[in-house]
Amino acid sequence: MIDGAGKWLTPGVIDIHSHMGDYAAPSVNAHSDGNEVTGPVRSEVQAEHGIWPQDPQFRRALAYGVTTAHILPGSANLFGGRGTTVKLVPARTMQQMKFPGAPYSLKMACGENPKRVYGSRNQPPGSRMGNLAVNRQTWAKAVEYKRKWDAYDAKVKTARPARMMRLPATCRWRR
Repeated sequence: MIDGAGKWLTPGVIDIHSHMGDYAAPSVNAHSDGNEVTGPVRSEVQAEHGIWPQDPQFRRALAYGVTTAHILPGSANLFGGRGTTVKLVPARTMQQMKFPGAPYSLKMACGENPKRVYGSRNQPPGSRMGNLAVNRQTWAKAVEYKRKWDAYDAKVKTARPARMMRLPATCRWRR
């Protein structure tokens, strides 16, 4: 019990768009794990795999009242990967920081960052038109993938179990 008479109580701040841990301090290449810039669609990567739990920014944010942060990949890609929610607690591993039961998110960006990163490589997207074209293509591929997966899943559910083959009594295993 804490006697709060005459005191102010404020809730902890939740940072809903953070790169702490993925772009750790000090800012050096070894601490720069916020973007997988090998292609504009990298939805398979996860920010949590780049988080450095000893990033001094976590302690600083906590000192200013931030208790929870949603760590996202950067904005270089149209589909940048999955974001994860962490508690700002001292920890040796990122798994010790994960907020129990918090859902993942998908980081998406459009506009200047993907245009700049990939356009400078003479690779799509190099314009806002390219951003939306690649975006549409990616969603169309996802819909087609899901359609094929659903068809396979339905086929497996309705298939009869295979009969076991009985070997003749004269058949023996050899070593």
